[in-house]
Amino acid sequence: MIIYGLKYLSCQTNVSIPMKQVAYIGGVLILASGLLACGDSDKPADTVSTGDIVIASDQSLQPLIEAEEMAFEASRKYAKITPKYVTELKAIEMLLNDSARVAVVTREFNARERKILAEQKFQYRSMKIAIDAVALITNDANADTLISTDQLRDVLTGKITQWNQLRRGGKQQTGGGKITVVFDNNSSSNLSYLLDTLEISDQVKAPVFAVKSNEEVIAFVKKNPNAMGVIGLNWISDSDDPKTPGFMQGIRVMGVARRPEPEPEDYFQPFQYNLALNRYPLSRNVLMITKEARRGLGTGFINYVASDRGQRIVLKAGLLPATQIIRLVNIRPE
Repeated sequence: MIIYGLKYLSCQTNVSIPMKQVAYIGGVLILASGLLACGDSDKPADTVSTGDIVIASDQSLQPLIEAEEMAFEASRKYAKITPKYVTELKAIEMLLNDSARVAVVTREFNARERKILAEQKFQYRSMKIAIDAVALITNDANADTLISTDQLRDVLTGKITQWNQLRRGGKQQTGGGKITVVFDNNSSSNLSYLLDTLEISDQVKAPVFAVKSNEEVIAFVKKNPNAMGVIGLNWISDSDDPKTPGFMQGIRVMGVARRPEPEPEDYFQPFQYNLALNRYPLSRNVLMITKEARRGLGTGFINYVASDRGQRIVLKAGLLPATQIIRLVNIRPE
């Protein structure tokens, strides 16, 4: 309004303004604009429903996070979530160095990471939003689709090297070929999970291939009859995802047993009801972690995923919701 008034006066009159007055008015304008700029910078860049942030997710959880992000943005016109799909270690690193507002991972911070947060004088919040699983897949031509956790440990430590060394129901298999284990990358959370769960402290001695993604693991297994792929469940669990039939074509999902000498009924695949009944031995939690000290867009996104609507997306993705009660229905044929 001041600028407009000055312009209006200069157009309508021939009044001359002394230079001292002009300098004074100019100083007032500069000061006012500086104050306005300072006021804008003090305002939060985002709220629980508006703004633009980056989140970092373990790549094995990509299908789920893509679905949650699309639904969240569709219901919040002024919110933009930019996901970066990286290794779990990288996702946590991005959160710690403020490159990401939220990390989506399958474990809590370890002692070293908590120490870094303590040095930064930051507290963090962790929300369990789903139960996922590590799935084992084989080539469709491979008849051996059952394995116990003890056998899996022996495969990774090099005690079992051939498919025909696997036993099912106490009987040795008739198949052949050397087992090749393939993971999504060198820093795979899937591999870390297996090493921790199976209590393997030594170096993996099995022939191992590390590719670049869960999608590439599936492609590798399709081309190699003796391969055993290790992937995140949600890459093959969403029956409504148009990509899932293509992923499933040419592979089989292995059944896994806890018992050392399992019977046929002791093997379970990573289906939702087996996760709910704790039958599948390779299940794991999915966590969303943030350092936000205020209620920003990161908190808004976590709250959405934990809400009824977000948990329905988890259920649809073939995983087990963590914050909502589900009902198991046993349907028996007449």
